Amino acid sequence: MSSEQYRAALAAVGLNQVTAGKCLGISLRTSQNYASGKAEIPLAVASLLRLMVLWQLKPEDVPAD
Repeated sequence: MSSEQYRAALAAVGLNQVTAGKCLGISLRTSQNYASGKAEIPLAVASLLRLMVLWQLKPEDVPAD
């Protein structure tokens, strides 16, 4: 997943950088690094986001713990 796809997926499921961290179990800085292309997006994060988009899941539909 590219940084552009990451940002588009976040927008599609209603996440911003802060809420992405909480939903995906990552720090704000990590989410920012993914969005800017400074860090590679792990397969698990990319897969979760793709499934959320595909199934039209919102952050509250994904258990955080």
